[in-house]
Amino acid sequence: MKKWKVYLCAVVFLILAGCNQTSGNESSDGSSSSKSAVKIGVVLPLTGPAALYGQQAQEGGKLAAKMINDNGGILGGRQIELVVEDDQAKPENGVNMFNKLINKDKVDAITGGVNSSVSIAEKDIAKNKLVNIVTISSAPEIMENRDPFRFRLNTTNDMRGKVFHTFVKDTLKPKTVAVIAENTDYGQVELEILKKNWSGKDAPKIIGTEFFELTETDFTNPLTKLKAAKADAIYVVSSAIEINSAIFKQAHQLGMNDTVKLLAPGNLNTEFIKLAGADAVEGTISADIYLSSANNEFNHTFVTAFEKEYKYKPEKIQTLGFEAIWFLAKAMDKAGTVDDYQAISKVLEDTEWESPRGNVDFVDGQAQGEDALLMVKDGIIVPYQP
Repeated sequence: MKKWKVYLCAVVFLILAGCNQTSGNESSDGSSSSKSAVKIGVVLPLTGPAALYGQQAQEGGKLAAKMINDNGGILGGRQIELVVEDDQAKPENGVNMFNKLINKDKVDAITGGVNSSVSIAEKDIAKNKLVNIVTISSAPEIMENRDPFRFRLNTTNDMRGKVFHTFVKDTLKPKTVAVIAENTDYGQVELEILKKNWSGKDAPKIIGTEFFELTETDFTNPLTKLKAAKADAIYVVSSAIEINSAIFKQAHQLGMNDTVKLLAPGNLNTEFIKLAGADAVEGTISADIYLSSANNEFNHTFVTAFEKEYKYKPEKIQTLGFEAIWFLAKAMDKAGTVDDYQAISKVLEDTEWESPRGNVDFVDGQAQGEDALLMVKDGIIVPYQP
């Protein structure tokens, strides 16, 4: 009998205790607890032909989350949790990962995107559902028919071309150019803009064009054809470090060493130099929006933290990965919400954001920025030198 009394008392105690508690995700008034994590989806190519870019962007995003979390989080103490998915640079995979993050993981926002074809396929999945920051993909179509929750950090093909294509035409002045480009939305758009910017009387003439698929690794045949054209310059267009390095390495092996080497802006990267070999890419000219030597206080903090975490200096891709999480988290904090997407989007659009690359603002969801001319000299990336 005593055992039954003890058991009944224990049951009553547990019931009463439960009545005075809320679930771990709710506050006493039934609203979401300020301590629950803010879940941000990150969709990047972590395997496949663009894996290095994806991994670099992921490193930047992880650092942003760590810095925010170490400083107490956002919205009164909520930590940032990144839910990372691999799109393998395949549009169908990107669509599947977006659907998973939205419908299964119930993330509060999504960032990522390296390959334009993938980001174009994804854009309608998130449309008017939650904030989506496109990190790297640059094709103009990504922002066409834009819903108010979509933003992009990287400069577009057209924005970069106004600087780089004009520089090639007016300063380098090659009479003829051979082009080798990936057969994707990004590659096709870059070629269209190249032709538009070189349409004048004294502009360079494109005398050979070869396209390749992202699955290819041997570029000997197209490069041999372009070599036979005897162009003054070769213009390489690919959004994958591994492919860019293979093309330049194989061109060097084919003896295309006296040809002016041009890399489509936004793709010059230290890993590209390492993989291709310094001799193969010496003198390569390109343009981009960030150098780790940028002289501003935020960049000094960012570079120091990045080097401490990863033991090497960050570049543009890592910086954009960082910005995606940093801007989004700060916008949520300033808006006072994670799910009022209209309020978050208004903060993103109306704020001039401090960044490692300088101050950044958005116009119709597109981050503004201007590329600087760069080149490879003595095995490192430096500002262009005549």
